[in-house]
Amino acid sequence: MPRFVAVRGAWVPCATVVIRIPTLGTRPQVLPFARTDVVLGLGAVLSTLFLATLLGKGHVRPVEGVIALFVFAALTYGFIVAPWVMVPAAIPIFVALPALKFFVSQSLGGIKDAISFAALTAAATLSLRRRAGREPARIDRPLLVLVGGLFLLYFVNLGGLLNQQEGSHGSPWYQGVRLFFEPLSLLLVGLSLREPTRTLGRAKTALVWSAVGTATFGIIQQVLGEQRLTQLGYQYSTQIRTIGSHVRSFGTLDDPFVYASFVLLAIATVILSTRIRVTGLVALGVLSLGLAVSYVRTAAIEAFVVIGIALAARGRPLVALLCVLIAFAATGTTFVLSSDQTSTRVVNVNPTTYLTLNGRTKLWRERIGNRGDWAFGQGVGATGTAAERAQKSLTGKVQVGTLVKTTAVDSGYLSLIADVGFLGLALFIAILGRVVIIARRAIQIGGDEGWLAIGFVAILVIDAGSRESFTSYPMPYLGMLLAGLACASARSRLASAGEAP
Repeated sequence: MPRFVAVRGAWVPCATVVIRIPTLGTRPQVLPFARTDVVLGLGAVLSTLFLATLLGKGHVRPVEGVIALFVFAALTYGFIVAPWVMVPAAIPIFVALPALKFFVSQSLGGIKDAISFAALTAAATLSLRRRAGREPARIDRPLLVLVGGLFLLYFVNLGGLLNQQEGSHGSPWYQGVRLFFEPLSLLLVGLSLREPTRTLGRAKTALVWSAVGTATFGIIQQVLGEQRLTQLGYQYSTQIRTIGSHVRSFGTLDDPFVYASFVLLAIATVILSTRIRVTGLVALGVLSLGLAVSYVRTAAIEAFVVIGIALAARGRPLVALLCVLIAFAATGTTFVLSSDQTSTRVVNVNPTTYLTLNGRTKLWRERIGNRGDWAFGQGVGATGTAAERAQKSLTGKVQVGTLVKTTAVDSGYLSLIADVGFLGLALFIAILGRVVIIARRAIQIGGDEGWLAIGFVAILVIDAGSRESFTSYPMPYLGMLLAGLACASARSRLASAGEAP
């Protein structure tokens, strides 16, 4: 039926379209298609013509900037209105990005930063909208306070100021803040997005099948062998690493340790689900084989812990405790045996230098500094991944004429201590502890989201013991995002059950 709008005192018939505006707690609104829409459409057409004119005259950079702004706005809007589409779409992109950087262009590295910042902007927008509408906050307040306190430590860089760190708020500081808080902010994103249960369900599916894809690629790498991999352009000590006569598969992630942790994240997603279907069993078989060909010893320990959590979720706490004890015993045995072997290659410092466990512990002592530095750290970016990335561009390219100095710490916890001291480490442990508390409350009312969040946290905690996993890619990005979604879904379940989150 035609509708009428007033145009300068006269009633003119116009078409009617239904525009669904996804706002919280409101119904879709019926708006008339009138002159406002014509103006917007005309503006879009004129903008396109303007960009085409600029391109025709050779003004490429301004056009690239405008297009990038439009893309960022579209990503942000997507995370606001349909996170159950954006999050599952982002996961395979994150997983495939290292391979795309290798085969296509290093400049693609900024994609993950754009997606992460767009998701964070969407979360902030949703939080402000809820606050303006006086609706309950989605983010857990104690968790928000803890994250804010840790960010304040990084931002102020008290350790760097006390130690008179050169450029205490320069490029190394910026890289340290970015590398640590970009993945950690995704925890808050997961807590803030709309319909967390629906988003988590689709994200789990995307995670599992993305891991199946990279595990299949890892199995193919075993078939190809060292020689064919080098012919494809892969380099020793950068992507190709061996243990004995075996290649350590790395899939699409350029690192067997990151690859193993990511595959374990998908395995945890499958076995911590309430029901495992036939497709889940098939995926589990491929993931297990893909994990085996990584030849990462730490992965076996993490697998025992994940199996223990799965057994606890199915009502077998004693067997679960036994699995965890076996994992800890294996960790201690590996540590003792490795300390007696002075010739075993363990830590790759650069393409020609390796450290044994004894050399690793010496490096650890150097990186965390003197006892006077333990409270607030040596300074953000003084050592570790941030110090190395400060010598590169945002996409990871080494600047011309730059001599890259390796400052590996080889432990996420020691890297955190080196940045912001034991105070920062305590805040970070409290953040993970708060996630576990939320998950445990959900478990008490029968939610499998709680077990999933605990499984993700367990993998992150164990993985950080042997490498700087809190600032690596993509493990903390996906782990934190999914843990946030699991906690948000758990809080939603608690709210529907009438309990305080």
